[in-house]
Amino acid sequence: MKKISYSILLVLLLFVSFFPVEASANTTPQVDETEKIYDFAELLTSQEEAELYEKIQEFITLYQMDMVIVTIDDNPKSSARDYADDFYDYNDFGIGDTYDGLLMLIDMDNREVWISTTGNAILMYNDTRIDRILDYVQPNLSVEDYMEASEDFIYYSSQYAKKGYPSGNSDYMINENGEYVKKPNVSFSSVSDILGFLGKIGIIPTILTVIIISIGCSTHKSVRKATSAKNYLKQDSFHLAQKQDLFLHTHTTKTYINTSSGSGGSSTHTSSSGRSHGGGGRGF
Repeated sequence: MKKISYSILLVLLLFVSFFPVEASANTTPQVDETEKIYDFAELLTSQEEAELYEKIQEFITLYQMDMVIVTIDDNPKSSARDYADDFYDYNDFGIGDTYDGLLMLIDMDNREVWISTTGNAILMYNDTRIDRILDYVQPNLSVEDYMEASEDFIYYSSQYAKKGYPSGNSDYMINENGEYVKKPNVSFSSVSDILGFLGKIGIIPTILTVIIISIGCSTHKSVRKATSAKNYLKQDSFHLAQKQDLFLHTHTTKTYINTSSGSGGSSTHTSSSGRSHGGGGRGF
């Protein structure tokens, strides 16, 4: 009898070891992915949810990235990061083949906020930008202003998307598997390789057009534009009697340019579903 029990236990352990995805999926709530706001911890009013939903829809339309807000008061997973990643993956969020988008989880069980990024959102929101967004979100969570925290998440995510991809990720890309990888170095061993590369990116037709236009312009003679007023003056007819320099005024403007959001790349990890995610979080 004991041998049978041990055998069953061994089979169960092997099953969990080889099929962790199923276990993670079973502890992830299944939701309607069109709702975008899932207030399981009941931190928001119905009116607040409606207002946030409108702002999220505007973000999705403008920047072609999905956006989700989740609140929980019980976390059955090992961390806020795991819950955020699994909730996004197993509920089929994301836009395009690389599931572009980001999710903010307010975990009241662990008193932690986590922002999870997927696909091209990993490129858009590098570690520096994630930290900056959390700088605005975390203080509001500490004083239990969950609506303001959610609005700040949407607003600053929008501001960074409006700026475009940060310079810190200029050498990286998201491949067809949704992975954050270094861009390949392009090297040419022959003239045919160069022509082949230019043809793939559509440069050759442009070059030919420029050559044809240049030839046409060089064979067409036109009236030259005068570059000096002396062409219209009678020789020795003008004499300067007195010269005086007057300093009138000067005006200087200053514009502050914040470059900190462009520095650094994105840290990534693999979730239980096998997808790559970026992001970050902190306690509150």
